[in-house]
Amino acid sequence: MENVYEELDPALTPVLIKNTFKKGNTVFLQMGEKVLEYSDNFFFFMTTKFRNPLYLPDVCTKVTILNMMITEEGLND
Repeated sequence: MENVYEELDPALTPVLIKNTFKKGNTVFLQMGEKVLEYSDNFFFFMTTKFRNPLYLPDVCTKVTILNMMITEEGLND
């Protein structure tokens, strides 16, 4: 997902927390009323154009944030 803002759509929560369940040998993910087949090889990446985005603590507990724009000034901050 590209150009993510500082607030995320709550509909993404099941994907972010990997809210999966197993039926037989198949793993599923429920998003709203839809049940989707889920693969352990699935990775979900989000990007933003913000240099230093400020996400709510609730979001930070669900994702790993990787800042690719590290500068000496940013390290001092």
